[in-house]
Amino acid sequence: MVVLSYERFLKEKSAILIDVRSPKEFEAEPIPGAVNVPILDNDERAAVGTAYKQVSPEEAKRLGMNYISKKLPEMFEEINNLSKEYKKLVFYCARGGMRSSSVTSLFAALGYKASKLDGGYKSYRQHVAKEIPHLNEGIKYVVLHGRTGIGKTKVLQRLEERGYSVLDLEKFADHKGSFYGALCESREQSQKRFESEVFEHLRTRKYDYFLVESESKRIGNVYVPEPIFQSMTDGYHVLLETSMDHRVEIIMEDYAKAPVDEMLACTTKLRRYLKEEDVVRYEEMLKNKEFALFSRSIMEEYYDPLYQKSINKYDFDDTVYYEDLNTAVEGVINFLTKEDLHRTESEEVAE
Repeated sequence: MVVLSYERFLKEKSAILIDVRSPKEFEAEPIPGAVNVPILDNDERAAVGTAYKQVSPEEAKRLGMNYISKKLPEMFEEINNLSKEYKKLVFYCARGGMRSSSVTSLFAALGYKASKLDGGYKSYRQHVAKEIPHLNEGIKYVVLHGRTGIGKTKVLQRLEERGYSVLDLEKFADHKGSFYGALCESREQSQKRFESEVFEHLRTRKYDYFLVESESKRIGNVYVPEPIFQSMTDGYHVLLETSMDHRVEIIMEDYAKAPVDEMLACTTKLRRYLKEEDVVRYEEMLKNKEFALFSRSIMEEYYDPLYQKSINKYDFDDTVYYEDLNTAVEGVINFLTKEDLHRTESEEVAE
């Protein structure tokens, strides 16, 4: 059986990673770019695990083989289609054990160029942890600051669409970084998935700078890797400023689809920090669907005083005042140009 390290896989010109773990495992802990062709679904994996613990390893294997045999025709079609796009099929599971070994052996015997990822997802995680500090070396971070509702994420999105180098930590974290940060997010947070997304972005970057949003070390329930957080602290700092009316518009747009009951649940958490009468007042606004008034009140009375402490920590390299997002984007681009950070390959060759 051919076994590849993850480092070797990255050097292959036409190879695809095929994750044979259950869909639940894959969703929480994927390798970016891999496809999921599970040999057991979530319920089947749970049943096999129960049999292993409560009956015997032999019974678990017997049950697993029964499940797998029924899936083989469907798996064959999926993998056969992938073989038409890629020259090499690289299978992996949690630790490079029985699941990936059996599938690799089967498809190798059928004449496919099949390999197994050495050590499975566990070895990939070790590679990520080792490489993030090295990949981060030499990158300059331009950190966008601004009060709640200022539109930092929207500015980053527009800059990325225009080809500028952006590291959207909140997107990778599946959280917006506040008490209300989990609202309108479709996935549960995962530290491993977060780090994998960050690693992939570092590995495939085109420039030696990143535009990022100002964050604390923790975004919801995930943590920014220490080398990146330190580089953000040591980087350039740009403050965005706009009117309260514009901020309310942005907040209304961001949370337009948030269920009221979930917003109320988030507001309850503020009881540790605010007077009871203030929290009750916010709750009444939400119940009465006075969303604009709620947004303005909570920003003026809670978030702005809180964020001012963060703002006071920095000597900003630039301040961008704007009333529409395009003006904010142009302001950030002007800063990048002034600092000579965004340089195309043709510009570098010309020198």
